[in-house]
Amino acid sequence: MLLAAAVAFWKGWQIHHGHMAIMAYLLGALALAVAVWHFTHKPPPRRT
Repeated sequence: MLLAAAVAFWKGWQIHHGHMAIMAYLLGALALAVAVWHFTHKPPPRRT
């Protein structure tokens, strides 16, 4: 997800302005949020 966020921010930087750049930045922020959630989320305890 970190790689996806980096690519989305890079594409947004390449576009620089307009609706597509905003969408790229939003997708990058979403991918970064999912990556942070994944790294900080504790898995539920296993049922036996």
